[in-house]
Amino acid sequence: MARKSVRKEVKKEFKELNKNRGKILTVPTLLNTVRILLTFVVAYLIIVEYSVIWIVTIFSIAALTDWFDGKIARKYNLVNSFGAKADMTADRFLWIGTALVFFIVYGIREQIDSTHGIQLLLIMIREIVSAPSAIVAMFLNKGFPRARYVAKITTFLQGFAMPALILSVFYPAWGYLSVPLSIAVGIFGIVSGFYYIYDVQRIEEGKK
Repeated sequence: MARKSVRKEVKKEFKELNKNRGKILTVPTLLNTVRILLTFVVAYLIIVEYSVIWIVTIFSIAALTDWFDGKIARKYNLVNSFGAKADMTADRFLWIGTALVFFIVYGIREQIDSTHGIQLLLIMIREIVSAPSAIVAMFLNKGFPRARYVAKITTFLQGFAMPALILSVFYPAWGYLSVPLSIAVGIFGIVSGFYYIYDVQRIEEGKK
């Protein structure tokens, strides 16, 4: 009886895995994987002091995959829990990974000053504020909060602010663009971060 029970459970799990395989192996998931891989490429280019134009170009391509994977997932009804977690993981990997490499490498080389540091903080403020709630959301069975409009604005501004900040390290004139963009990201990012915390708490309360 015990063997039959175990065999039944294994078959059930295999059936569920096979059923969800089509939802896991999708174009959005592939784009999430590409985003993670491109983060390593950006980090490598920064470390080996490659052309800043290439660094910004590769980073921008990686950031664009976030827009495309969401668009494709919604259009072809490929939205699911696994995809949402993969998307969030890839996003955090790109932004936090790039920010850390930027700060550490350029900091060691003394290529950045306090102005660059403050801008980086403002660009990453949403990730910093929402980090604990983002970790909680990873383990929720009821899904993730729906992206608010302010969150989309924040992501859009980040996509321009980070490249402008990187360029400003080598071409100071870009600071005239990176500074106001960073301030705008900081304002929208704080609002977005606290909304995210609120939405995750609501989901958690509903779960209980």
